[in-house]
Amino acid sequence: MMKMKNLGLVGVVLLGLAFTACSKEEDNGGVNESPRSVVITTRQINYEGSGQAIEDENTITDMKACLFEKGTMTKVFEDLQPSADGYNLQINSYEGTIYMVANAGNMIDLQQMKEEGISEEEWKKTTMAMSNGKVVNFFTGSLVIDGQNQPSQSLTLKRGVARFDLNVDVAGSAAIESLTLKNVAQSGYLFAQGEVAASPADVERNDVTAHFDTALSASTPGVLYVYEQENAGIEVSIEAVIDGQHKVLTKTLEGNLKRNTIYTVTVRKNDIDIVVKVGIDDWEPGEDTEIIPQL
Repeated sequence: MMKMKNLGLVGVVLLGLAFTACSKEEDNGGVNESPRSVVITTRQINYEGSGQAIEDENTITDMKACLFEKGTMTKVFEDLQPSADGYNLQINSYEGTIYMVANAGNMIDLQQMKEEGISEEEWKKTTMAMSNGKVVNFFTGSLVIDGQNQPSQSLTLKRGVARFDLNVDVAGSAAIESLTLKNVAQSGYLFAQGEVAASPADVERNDVTAHFDTALSASTPGVLYVYEQENAGIEVSIEAVIDGQHKVLTKTLEGNLKRNTIYTVTVRKNDIDIVVKVGIDDWEPGEDTEIIPQL
């Protein structure tokens, strides 16, 4: 298993190492061009701001990549293993777009997609489903190779999921039994579909619940993860025993859920707030959300 700790975002540097094609091969359209070695090395970056990675959240279990040239998938790299220098990819030219996907496992079959002739636009619309009822904590990134043979370029891998943290702010006693998100998308896009979070048109929506075998009395990060998605009436519901009284605290969540973003649910005696924490790259501030108790 590959592990890359402190991976809030992963900077990836692309280095072209071998330029072995002779002028005769270039005149021949590169038909006999020798494969060129590309090494991708990872640069690990800690979260900034108030959001922090938690144990095992940044574990990379598998890495794969593909190359698109002129809108067609031409190369597939499965089960990439890092060397001391990074990931080594053999390509035929320094033009096209490299896409990297981490932790997708057998949920994404690049070889089959290549054989079926998937277009680059179709690839960008690929979706990730649930695995055994849970989201897949995947990372994606892409890099356009412009043919300039630049000695160094960078690629960033980003999480495809949003994280919910629990913050308990009760002066007396509190025991949080469960946290539920209602009407949540059961699949999400592999890649962001622009600045606004989007969901597949035919996406199925269900409730997702984190049940705590031992009720939580202290703040806990990473209690629930969901895919980036358009908000279609998502509601947050918490069951808790506060100062000896059983309460159900609910509130309709405002705004879409963005990938690589932490949402903190703060539980108080009679209500909860939902706050979006801001970190590096395109993490954006969200609005605080009031929540009304249902007694």
